[in-house]
Amino acid sequence: MNRIKNTYGLLSILSFIFGIVIYITFRDLKDILLFSWIPKPGFLETILVPLKPSIFANILRFNIPDMLWFLSAILFLRFFWFFKIKEQIIYISIFYAIGFIFEITQNFDKVPGTFDWLDLFFLGIGAFVESLLYNNFILRRFL
Repeated sequence: MNRIKNTYGLLSILSFIFGIVIYITFRDLKDILLFSWIPKPGFLETILVPLKPSIFANILRFNIPDMLWFLSAILFLRFFWFFKIKEQIIYISIFYAIGFIFEITQNFDKVPGTFDWLDLFFLGIGAFVESLLYNNFILRRFL
C-alpha cells in the first residue's frame, strides 16, 4: 500500500512539473503576472517554441497545463490522505469547488486570469478521469 501511496506522490510532482514545462515551452511569458513581482529568469526568453495557430495548439498552450496542475493537487491530496478516505473525499471535494470557483470568477475581473470554458472542461476531464481510475483501480482493489 505504501508503494501505491508513494506513486501518487511521485505522479503529483511529475504532473506539476510537466504542466510547468508545457507552459514555459509553448507560451509567451511577457504578460505573466508573476513576472511583474519578480524578475523573469533570462533562460525563459530562449525556450519559446512557436506553434502554428490551431485549436490543438491553443489547447496544448492554455488548457493542458491548467489541467495538469489541477490533477497534481488532486494526486497530492490523495497521497497526503491516502489511508483516511473520509478526509480525502472532503478535501478533494473542497479543492474541486475552489478550482472551479477560481476559474469562474476570472470572468468577473476580480481574479487575475482569463476565463475560458475550455479550462473548466479540461479541469472536469482531469478530475473525472482521475476519480474514475482511483475508484476502479485503487479503491475497489486495495482499500
